[in-house]
Amino acid sequence: MAPRLAEMPSSVELLRTEDELVERIREHDPETWAERLGRFSGGLLAPLAGAVSRIRSARMFHPDGVVYRASVVSIGATPELARLGRRLEGTAIVRLSSAWWRGEKEWPDVLGMAIRFLRPGQHPNAKGLTDSQDLLLATIRFPWTMPFAPFTTRVSSFLWNHFHAVSPFEIDGIGRVKVRARSPRIANVDGLPRAAHLAREVRFHGAVYELEIRRMDRRPLARSWEPLARIVLEAPIAIDQASLRFSAFRCGRGIRPVGYVHALRHATYAASQDARSD
Repeated sequence: MAPRLAEMPSSVELLRTEDELVERIREHDPETWAERLGRFSGGLLAPLAGAVSRIRSARMFHPDGVVYRASVVSIGATPELARLGRRLEGTAIVRLSSAWWRGEKEWPDVLGMAIRFLRPGQHPNAKGLTDSQDLLLATIRFPWTMPFAPFTTRVSSFLWNHFHAVSPFEIDGIGRVKVRARSPRIANVDGLPRAAHLAREVRFHGAVYELEIRRMDRRPLARSWEPLARIVLEAPIAIDQASLRFSAFRCGRGIRPVGYVHALRHATYAASQDARSD
């Protein structure tokens, strides 16, 4: 049985914390024109995000999912990647979900993965997670592929598709990177419900993802995916998923979000979270 949740931050506290996280990022990475445009676009979309979340009484996207405890070990092959990988080592929680459909529907859709890297023994919903890191990934490789992603995603398995961060990150000592979680390519050949298939593979120690980065400061033909950390799902967690407030701007391990899509998320995610707290 999972422990009882500690006292949760209020909606006002969550939004204040989100703003503080963004300001902290701006101290390292001044806002670009693309991010200003993203912030403006997010402001326009925020009322819609809030309205949909209020109607659904859940997140606008990824309303239902499964949550697992995971272990994380560094597998970085270069000194700078090994250092970053060691900052991520320890415990994580991983939420896997369908973007739009609720329940156990496995219709064409995008799948999502949210990861929170924690200190050993740290509760995933504890207040003041300033040194934790969230990564929000989906089966969408580029923003322009979003309309096609539901038709290129194998929705029957959480262990077949690779999960990408659509927008880049900045990492001191490494530069601007793209991030993905490479799946073990395990197909659901027995036709089990997606969650049951994942649970079975966790029991067989097959639910293993490799977190990888792709350096954007290199020539396009010289870019390749480099291993950073191995994430092993260990056991499901019984937790109130509505209380899990993942943030693209929680970057306590040094992986800082940049770019248009990340900037757009600030206002829309805040509106969605505020609506869910009503």
